[in-house]
Amino acid sequence: MSTGNTHPRTRSFRTPLGRARGLGSAGDGTGHFMAQRATAAVSFILLMFLAVLFVLLAGADYERARRIVGEPLVASGLVFTAAAFCWHMKLGMQVIIEDYVHHELLKYTLLTANVLFCAAIFFLALISVGRVTFGL
Repeated sequence: MSTGNTHPRTRSFRTPLGRARGLGSAGDGTGHFMAQRATAAVSFILLMFLAVLFVLLAGADYERARRIVGEPLVASGLVFTAAAFCWHMKLGMQVIIEDYVHHELLKYTLLTANVLFCAAIFFLALISVGRVTFGL
């Protein structure tokens, strides 16, 4: 006796535990997908912040730009922008590496390099904002 619909279009190849947890074949579920969409949405909002900041800084000399960027709200916005952009970049590259690199050692190496590269970009942005803000 059949316990479910065995039509080829409705048959699922996922395990019952995977269906219950909502996990895909990689075991991530929708968490990675949602994080990528969330960082994209946040990045879009922060991109508007950057556009306004660029307009305010247009034609400004270094001291005026330093005063504007040195404001706590602006400096925090720049740090959050760098964090969102770098996290989004990390997630996107991770998907590409996981989907298209099949050699396990190379995949592990590239995933590690991806994390290190994105972290380095973020810390460079953090140091840059800190130097302008605090005059370091």
